[in-house]
Amino acid sequence: GSKGIVYFVHQFKPRFNEHALLDDPDMLHQVTLLNRQIQNLAPVLNSPNIIHTASVNSSDQEAPIDLMVKRRGSQVYLFSVGMRNKQTTGTFTLHGLPSNISVEVIGESRTIAVKNGRFSDSFLPYGVHLYRIAL
Repeated sequence: GSKGIVYFVHQFKPRFNEHALLDDPDMLHQVTLLNRQIQNLAPVLNSPNIIHTASVNSSDQEAPIDLMVKRRGSQVYLFSVGMRNKQTTGTFTLHGLPSNISVEVIGESRTIAVKNGRFSDSFLPYGVHLYRIAL
């Protein structure tokens, strides 16, 4: 339900720097990429959540995976995140969608085959995967 992002850019040690994020080229680059991705997905993110279209089960009960589903035009988007500092595998079940299709993993240059309405993917600790399904 978040409607915005606030970045904590301060550094306290070894010395105080109130704009440290902007001074670190790697962090600045990653935040710039994230901002660009959010801007590109804004029309999807600002659309209503779709319920009962997909669900996910984690292979590790102590490492749940949260899921948000959106639809824009003829595409369904799954936004997923591992909620713990543990590696796990998520098994996604699609409801009311074609049962043998492929899912594009946004920003990762890969696709995953959906078989019988299901697909699985690995999550690193606190890992995030964004999926797009063209209908």
